[in-house]
Amino acid sequence: MRVLSIILIVYGIICLLIAALRPTFIMQSKKFQLMEKYIGKLGTILTVLGFGIAALVAGILIYE
Repeated sequence: MRVLSIILIVYGIICLLIAALRPTFIMQSKKFQLMEKYIGKLGTILTVLGFGIAALVAGILIYE
């Protein structure tokens, strides 16, 4: 479970960085453009932020 928790913590940190910095090479990818089309720019950022926080909390909780 240690490996999974470390992966979740790293994934959470990456998601938080993407939500905070919004790098153009990531935000211009097809996946993010499709998300922006359906839920808007703020919704996309909040979704990435939500996934980041959820992964970070889950990783911290299952770390032994």
